Amino acid sequence: MSPSGERRLEVGDRPAGDRVVVVTVRGPLDMDTCSVLQDALARALTVRDPPLLAIDLSGLTSADSYGLTVLLATERHVRTTGGGLVVFGVGPLPRRIFRDRGLDRFLDIQPTLAEAVRRLEDGPLL
Repeated sequence: MSPSGERRLEVGDRPAGDRVVVVTVRGPLDMDTCSVLQDALARALTVRDPPLLAIDLSGLTSADSYGLTVLLATERHVRTTGGGLVVFGVGPLPRRIFRDRGLDRFLDIQPTLAEAVRRLEDGPLL
């Protein structure tokens, strides 16, 4: 929580290599904060054509169905435009949430940024 008591999601983006954009997520991803991630992902999708996104979830503290829907909708959009999306840095709590909800079947999860970039630059994700 911030000093004022509100829950905050911090999101940033940066390039990784020539083609991949990294979006970093820190804090809770829920109904109250998912619009912050949506805005950052919308910007990141315009950087490269087709978009190649690596989403760093190492700072994710919690996620509800609203936040998870943002990730899934973005993955679907990226895939339909011929791009790729990989998440990495997934800690034990998000990994359990992904597994329990079956999202690990839809999201490409890699342990590190280097592996995420390699996966994206190697070609189309299926």
